[in-house]
Amino acid sequence: MFSSSRSPSSPANMADVARAAGVSRATVSRVLSRTVQVSPGVRERVLRAVDELGYVPSVHAQQLAAGRSNTVGLLIRDSRNSSYGLLYSQVQQWAEELGLNVVTAMPTHYRQQGSELEALRRLLSMRVGGLLVATGVVRTHDLLPLLSKVPIISVGRPESHPQVYGVSYDEADNARQIAQLIYARGHRKVAVVCPLNEHSLAENMRANVATEQLRKLGCIVEVIPVARFAAMGQGHEEIFTLLSAKSISAVMFPSDARMVQFAEDARKAGINVPADVSLIGCDGTMPGLDYMQLATLRIPVETVARRSVEVISQMLRDRDSVTVQHEKFTGELRPAASLASL
Repeated sequence: MFSSSRSPSSPANMADVARAAGVSRATVSRVLSRTVQVSPGVRERVLRAVDELGYVPSVHAQQLAAGRSNTVGLLIRDSRNSSYGLLYSQVQQWAEELGLNVVTAMPTHYRQQGSELEALRRLLSMRVGGLLVATGVVRTHDLLPLLSKVPIISVGRPESHPQVYGVSYDEADNARQIAQLIYARGHRKVAVVCPLNEHSLAENMRANVATEQLRKLGCIVEVIPVARFAAMGQGHEEIFTLLSAKSISAVMFPSDARMVQFAEDARKAGINVPADVSLIGCDGTMPGLDYMQLATLRIPVETVARRSVEVISQMLRDRDSVTVQHEKFTGELRPAASLASL
């Protein structure tokens, strides 16, 4: 065990760690900042001293000493959603791989744009070096004034502005894949649940593109608007009415959470899936979808997270070396029994 002459009531500082580990303060700084390679033995002694003394390094001080920030702010939507939860986990993993710190802000799930803008301001007040914005509520025009302060990447959401780097799911292609699978299974009368654009850019695009593609294929499409924020059950009664009139045989949901909620409500109403109605969703990250035999499209969350962290890391090193692009990654269909053939 290390010994130290410091007072038990005073917090440990870098000098205490250096003294306990038998190295210089500069070596402690190198180990903690990971800016220079040190021998495994020295690294182990320093980290053991840190643990035993309970030393908490100042990230801000390290950034000032290095002349740049290695801390990234992540604004993310409701992490109760499996896709956002997985994205959060993957961003943390890749940030650690690349030596970055991540500070996360997640607005209250039932609040809208004002809450997310407030969260963005909180992140900036922490002097982050860059921002990853993973939400479909904040608009691009809200981000533009911040570009002069920090580099920003729009993550997992549709982005086309020439000044904002985007790493997203190819929602248009995803929606077309879903529409084509519905058509291939023989469905010609389809309901599509469509949230408002201001509630979710991604879900709105999925619904609109799927509707357009289905109509191009000759299908009759009933669009079910969702006008309330985070209203998973809205539109179900309208779908039940369409089913009663035999006006539809399938429903496309722009998220798996909406599909699962409908499947539960349908069961309570005595409606059988897929005998009475076929279902397909989008996201593919919710546990249990295979077990429930619910068809979906799996979005490439892991790839989007990795690329976002790689690009923001490069921006933190040399922002001018990064040319704005809009990278898009397409998903993979996961057919299942809930989307039956007619």
